[in-house]
Amino acid sequence: MAVHDPQALARWRTIFSAWRKSGLPVAGFCRSRDLTTSSFYRWRAILDGLDRPSATPLHSSTEPSPSAAFVPVRVIPEAVVEVILPSGLQLRVPLGADARPVARLVLARGAAPC
Repeated sequence: MAVHDPQALARWRTIFSAWRKSGLPVAGFCRSRDLTTSSFYRWRAILDGLDRPSATPLHSSTEPSPSAAFVPVRVIPEAVVEVILPSGLQLRVPLGADARPVARLVLARGAAPC
């Protein structure tokens, strides 16, 4: 963890206290004090990290970020053709299936060719 100048820490704590009391949005407060919003947010993160009971970061910069346990999935049923043979046997075949293997299957089951 970086060591920060105690005077800088005290200065920024005073700035944040003044901001909370001002009721101004961050951008307006920073303009009125001639501060950059990037410095404001950077120091707020620093102070939040120091004020947290455990200043240990949740993730090390060398560790890969965890992947999501669940991802959204959209199930789209494949279009099928249902073939009912004279014997009563029902075949459900994907619409994009090659007709030759389907015809061989029908012949193997003893039905007339398609």
